[in-house]
Formats: sequence, structure tokens, C-alpha cells
Amino acid sequence: MTRSELLKIRTASVSDLVAIQIIGRETYLDHFPSIWSERGLQEFLQQDFSEPALQRSLSSPDHMWLLAQDARDAVIGYAKINWNRPAPISGAIGAELQKIYFLASATGKGYGEQLVDFIAHAATERGQDLIWLDVLKSNLGAQRFYAGKGFVKQGEIPFRTDLREMSMVVMLRQLTIDG
Repeated sequence: MTRSELLKIRTASVSDLVAIQIIGRETYLDHFPSIWSERGLQEFLQQDFSEPALQRSLSSPDHMWLLAQDARDAVIGYAKINWNRPAPISGAIGAELQKIYFLASATGKGYGEQLVDFIAHAATERGQDLIWLDVLKSNLGAQRFYAGKGFVKQGEIPFRTDLREMSMVVMLRQLTIDG
């Protein structure tokens, strides 16, 4: 991994709705087309990235959306954080890192580390004691990445698409005053 350039990270607003729709759909298609049927995938993306759903989420104080931009200001990734959410398995309350995705062309450049560090700092500032997430059990690379950022495996929960049932690994990172 090389850290070729610093990532520009900013909080998204309703005015960024179309940018989130575009990057959200593109990154999901980059990473997860094989776990859905074509119809199921389109339905999932429509539900998650519809204009009404995004307007509600972007306007809510319970969520924070971030856009990640490269040196040319092109949006190359994003994240969605939900505040004060109970983690599966433990029930501990903290920040849920629901979404963090980059374009396939932007992976392996240190951007994920920069974005997770930014999120940890933001969560600490909001008084969150921990960050938790779930990741596909089959995604060993992501699990290694999160472990390297201080996340610890808590256990597994089921996940279902229209094609199959699988497991998600729940990972949790305790936060300190420094994030």
C-alpha cells in the first residue's frame, strides 16, 4: 500500500445527494454484484440510494455521511456513520460504521486508513465510546484491514440477499480520548 496523496474528507449534505447516489451505486456494483441477482441488486440499490431515503438520512442528526475526494476533487469514496447504535451481540452503544466504500481504482492507496482515522476522531468528538461494523465473513481482506485499525472480532450474525444466506462478522473498536 502506498499513500500517494492525502484524501480530502468532508461531511456531506443534502446538496450532495446525487454524488452519493452515483458513488454509492458504483462502489456497491464494484464490490458485491455476485451476492445478489440482477433484480435483487437493483432493488437493494434503489432502496438504499433512493432520493427520499437519502434526503431523510442526510438531514438526520443521527447520521453522518462523508465524501472522500482525491487531489482533483473527484469523489472516490464515501462513508455513512449512525450515532448511538447498539452493536449486535454485545448491545454496547456506539457509532455504527454502516458504509465505507471506495471505487475499485482507489483501493490500496491508504485512503481507507485515512477515512477510518477521520471517523474515529469524529466519533470521539461526539462522545461515542466505540465504533462497530459488520463485514462479510468471506471478506478476509477487509477483516484484516479493520483488525489493523484496532477492530476486534465479536462474533457473527446472519445476512441474507435474494440469492443466499451468509454470515457477517461483527467487529468493534473501543475509542480512547485520542480516537
